[in-house]
Amino acid sequence: MFIYVTESKDLRRILSQNIKKTRAALHITQAKLAAHADISVAHIVEIELCRTWVSDKTLAGIAGALNIEAYELLIPEQAEKNANRKDANLVQRQIADLIRTKERLLRQKTAEALDDLVLEIVHLFEAGD
Repeated sequence: MFIYVTESKDLRRILSQNIKKTRAALHITQAKLAAHADISVAHIVEIELCRTWVSDKTLAGIAGALNIEAYELLIPEQAEKNANRKDANLVQRQIADLIRTKERLLRQKTAEALDDLVLEIVHLFEAGD
């Protein structure tokens, strides 16, 4: 499905929404985004309020700071997809961390059980002598 942008204010609105939603999903403040994009906080505010447009350099800087491709900021409804992708990645990382933790615990308990087994065998041999 294609959504046609008929006016520059529509494009500004799309850009604004995508920046705000993606920034919120990443828990990034306007100040932090501005610092990482190497622009002023006031410029971020103006962009998010649809009061100004961006240069190609600024668009690339904002996209880089949000860890997405620049064109994604211009796609309607893209921020929600970016947020969902980030959430899915977070869940995957949490699952991987949980598996690693449980694997370490299992290895530790297995090692302890083997140590106990060896000690019991040694005691049996000593008792038989």
